[in-house]
Amino acid sequence: MAVCVQNCANVLPNDISTEHPGYACLLGNILETAGVALSQPNCSFEMAVDLAAVTTFLLEELPSMKSSSRESKESTMLGDDDMIIDDEVTEIVLNRDLEQQICNAIDPRFLLQLTNLLFGGISLASNSHDGPDDKEVAAVGAACAFLHVTFNTLPLERIMTVLAYRTELVSVLWNFMKRCHENQKWSSLSQQLSYLSGDAPGWLLPLAVFCPVYKHMLTIVDNEEFYEQEKPLSLKDIRGLIIILRQALWQLLWVNPTTPSNSMKFSRKTSSNKRHTEEFIQERVSIVASELLSQLQDWNNRRQFTSPSDFHADGVNEFFISQAVTENTRANDILKQAPFLVPFTSRVKIFNSQLSAVRQRHGSNSVFSRNRFRIRRDHILEDAYNQMSALSEEDLRGVIRVTFVNEFGVEEAGIDGGGIFKDFMENITRAAFDVQYGLFKETTDHLLYPNPGSGMIHEQHLQFFHFLGTLLAKAMFEGILVDIPFATFFLSKLKQKYNYLNDLPSLDPELYRHLIFLKHYEGDISELELYFVIVNNEYGEQTEDDLLPGGRNLRVTNENVITFIHLVANHRLNFQIRQQSSHFLRGFQQLIQKDWIDMFNEHELQLLISGSLESLDVDDLRLHTNYAGGYHKEHYVIEMFWEVLKSFSLENQKKFLKFVTGCSRGPLLGFKYLEPLFCIQRAAGNASEEALDRLPTSATCMNLLKLPPYRSKEQLETKLLYAINADAGFDLS
Repeated sequence: MAVCVQNCANVLPNDISTEHPGYACLLGNILETAGVALSQPNCSFEMAVDLAAVTTFLLEELPSMKSSSRESKESTMLGDDDMIIDDEVTEIVLNRDLEQQICNAIDPRFLLQLTNLLFGGISLASNSHDGPDDKEVAAVGAACAFLHVTFNTLPLERIMTVLAYRTELVSVLWNFMKRCHENQKWSSLSQQLSYLSGDAPGWLLPLAVFCPVYKHMLTIVDNEEFYEQEKPLSLKDIRGLIIILRQALWQLLWVNPTTPSNSMKFSRKTSSNKRHTEEFIQERVSIVASELLSQLQDWNNRRQFTSPSDFHADGVNEFFISQAVTENTRANDILKQAPFLVPFTSRVKIFNSQLSAVRQRHGSNSVFSRNRFRIRRDHILEDAYNQMSALSEEDLRGVIRVTFVNEFGVEEAGIDGGGIFKDFMENITRAAFDVQYGLFKETTDHLLYPNPGSGMIHEQHLQFFHFLGTLLAKAMFEGILVDIPFATFFLSKLKQKYNYLNDLPSLDPELYRHLIFLKHYEGDISELELYFVIVNNEYGEQTEDDLLPGGRNLRVTNENVITFIHLVANHRLNFQIRQQSSHFLRGFQQLIQKDWIDMFNEHELQLLISGSLESLDVDDLRLHTNYAGGYHKEHYVIEMFWEVLKSFSLENQKKFLKFVTGCSRGPLLGFKYLEPLFCIQRAAGNASEEALDRLPTSATCMNLLKLPPYRSKEQLETKLLYAINADAGFDLS
């Protein structure tokens, strides 16, 4: 193969013109000839390897021919600050016909023929105790070198679809990598793969190709295929893949990084000779491996098949965490690109420290504030909207004090030292996110998402969504937990992520079942008389939306059914709620920066909003409790109380927590971080029968339990259970 490439380099024709460089003309002709040669029954494995080597060599010299739409999309995703333009790089622009000749030559048929010839002799059932033989290494090396260069030169959409769904590339590469990993063959593999230097990690080139193709495949694999049928990889194999990806990523980003910190962004205008250097490939693998691991973590969050800790890097320690909070350090860059490598609790501590630093700069610990809300309890939503919407971003970050006004216009007694504001936040979030108000709807699992028909109920619905985004952000900013369960596909909007088919079951399980039926339908789909149009039904009013231009006249067939399925899922998960989600996000980002949120996946975001899902740690709560009114930690009533609480079922413990704090979940890092600390105050100064007949009450704004001095554990248990299960037990004064 090396001789073949060397000969090619020695006989490159002269350039016809700047738009017709000799190597590009030669490449176009070789690709067309190769297409014919690969289709011949007598085409050998050796010829396929040589053709792959020659075309790889010539493709490396080619300027990028990615589609303008993709360039635009990448520009939008990266942003102006991320686009690094090297003034010394002058890109050659090929003649349009020549460019089209090359693109057309690497068509689905060419890719199928090349991969079938290279991988045809490789058995997927190879003994796991054997490392790959020389022929297998040559096949994988030739295929991966060709495909890696192709990925970074030609438009990806058609190439990825063919490789993902019409070849055995994913299965073959995984089988190859698994045996290399299990038999510790990576180092010897480096010497055999001629495309890279002998010092490059053996897994580098296979991962550069495997990751983007498998990632593309996972966007269309449905839940039954992934979890039940375990296609294309078994769950056991995916657990092994996670380990390989995690170790490779940690090696690239932390142990042996190729670039200085804060340089993970790379130019889309990189010259062709730089696009294929070892450093470029390492950067590329760090990105595609991060993306794939993030996607696998999403699958694990939908239905757990491996421990969440399997995504954590082994080398994360206190030094790493101390560096991660500082901008422009390698650890901080890793936190942004691959946050799942860092344990969740460590990221929460970093998040809290970032919030604390901003709050201190804006005087959030001050009792005095220029921002004072006057709120009528029976008009809490209207008053909060009008007064909070008038604040600047600077004021929103500062202290807000609240005075409640009763139905007679009289201010309620009390000075807001933070407790009344907490009470206000609990009440306003409960009212604003109530489905009865019409801005949000519930899934079948009682998870909240924006109501697509909100504009039919509220004329200013988009302004309200902006307000609700700000409201949720303010609660998180102040460390106030709110018991609001959001749908995962909506939380994705806070991360500006696109939702795919596999997010649909939580929104519309019936529609999902119908789409999966279509996906696996073996008959002629055109006979079902389906068209690229979707019917919306909001509050009895039916409307139709074309899924494609002229969609109501475009019939669904076996050839385009996959496109139809994904367009339907996109319409329901992304398009219908795009305006509501966009305005909610704008309000949210007034207080919570995007890079803070990007540290967490959707499941973790819900924990940040509502607290820990784990069982109540009574011992931790006891350790961080204050006492008042004559109670102390060794008082006999207090001893009885802790025994009773510990004996409660998990459901009753959650009810108790909601009774005293307003939220059924505890702080993520423990009750040490409950603000203010839980306090038990003696109620009823004497122990008269009349006093002891009273129920415990609470002041959620102060995380306070008012507990009468009951004489027996049985009496205390009965009264407390009654209180936490009855609305009459609440005393929000």
